[in-house]
Amino acid sequence: MEKQWLSIKPGTFIWTNNKTGLIYDSENLTSLRFDLNERILEICNELLCPSNLNSTIITSHDFSDLSTLNWINTVVDIYNIAALSSGDDKKPVSLKPILKLQNDVDFYKYEHSNGNGSIMKNIHELNFYTNSSITGNDFYYKQLPLPLENSPNLEKDKILQFARYCQNPFLLNANLIGNLFTYPDYKDLVNNIAGLVKNVTIKITYNDLMSHKKELQENSWPKNISFYVLTDTVPNVLLELQESIVPIHPVFLIFSEENYDRVENLINDHPEYCDTQIVPVYNGENIDFFKDYIYTSQEDLDDIKLTKREIFTHQALNINDFGKLNILPDGLVYANLNFKPLGNIDDSPYSIVYKEMTECKSWLRIRDQAPCSNCIYQWLCPSPGNYELAIGKPNLCHIKP
Repeated sequence: MEKQWLSIKPGTFIWTNNKTGLIYDSENLTSLRFDLNERILEICNELLCPSNLNSTIITSHDFSDLSTLNWINTVVDIYNIAALSSGDDKKPVSLKPILKLQNDVDFYKYEHSNGNGSIMKNIHELNFYTNSSITGNDFYYKQLPLPLENSPNLEKDKILQFARYCQNPFLLNANLIGNLFTYPDYKDLVNNIAGLVKNVTIKITYNDLMSHKKELQENSWPKNISFYVLTDTVPNVLLELQESIVPIHPVFLIFSEENYDRVENLINDHPEYCDTQIVPVYNGENIDFFKDYIYTSQEDLDDIKLTKREIFTHQALNINDFGKLNILPDGLVYANLNFKPLGNIDDSPYSIVYKEMTECKSWLRIRDQAPCSNCIYQWLCPSPGNYELAIGKPNLCHIKP
C-alpha cells in the first residue's frame, strides 16, 4: 500500500519540544511520551496543523523505517489514540481541541467602553485580613491565608460595604482572617457578612482559638459559618472542638518530613479528622523538604488525569488566583499578595476587577514562560502558585524540558 491516512482521535492533545513528544487522550485520560526523530516530529506538526483536521498521510517509506513504524503501531494498536485508513479515501475529519474563550480581555475592554459590567461575575472569593494576631506571621501570609502579626483593624463598615458591592451569583466564599475574637464588634461583622455570602470561613490560629474557647462554644453562629484552625503543632485538644456547634476544621502547617509524619499519625489515629488540610509552608530554609515532597516528579506527571476542559482552564487562567480578592488591614486590595495592589477598599470593585482582568498579573498568570513554555507537560501541570513566588523559582519540578 503506497499511503494511508493517520488520524488522531478527537479530544487528543499533542505537545512536542526539540527532543520529546507527548500525546494525551483527554477522553480515556491516558498519555504517551515518546522520543522524537525528524520524521515523527514532522508527522506531529502535520497533525497539529488546524487545516489538516488531525490527519496526515503516512507513506510506504514511513512503514519501512523501524522507529517511525514502531511509533505508528504504538499510537494505533497499543494506545488506540489514532487510526489508519486507506489513502484513497477522503481525508478523515477529526477536530483538534482548540481553546475558545467566551470572555477574553478584548471582550471586557469592549464591554467597559460600552458601559456594561458583566466583569463582576468573575469575583468568586473574598479574603478579608480583619486584624492582627500575636501568633500570626508577616512572611507566611503571602503563601496561604494566615493572620498578620502586626496590623491595624480593617473597618467593619468598609468590609461589609465592599462585600455588598461585590455580590454576584458566583461569589460563594468570604474568609475572615485574623484573631476574630479580639476584633471590635465581631459578632455584628459575622452576622452581617453571613447574610451577603453563601459560605463564610473564619481562619484563625490554634492559640487564638484556644484563648477564646468559651466564647466559641457559647456564641450563636450563623449556619453558613465554619472555622479553619491553623496550627504548626499537633494539638489533641482539637478533638474536643469536634463537638462544637460550629464546624471546626484543622489546617496543619508543615515544614518538614517530621511534621508531616506526626500529622499523618494523628489523622490515622483519629478518623474524625475527616476534613483536615495539610499545607506545606516554605520558611526560607526547608528547600530540601520541598524538593523531596512538594516538587513535581516524573511519576506525578504520569499520574495526571485531566479532562479537556481542565486542560483548557490551565491554558486560560490561574486556578489558584482566579476570582479571588485579598484585602489587607490597611485597606489595600490585591489579586495576589505577592504582586502590587490593584486599589483599596474604598475603590469600586468593578474598577479593581477590570484592572486585574486587563493587565493580567495574577488571575491570568499561566505557564507561558520559560522553562515551562518549552516543556511537553506545560498544560498538564497545575497553575503557577505562591510557592514558586516564595522560593523564587518559576517551576517546582524535577523535569528538564
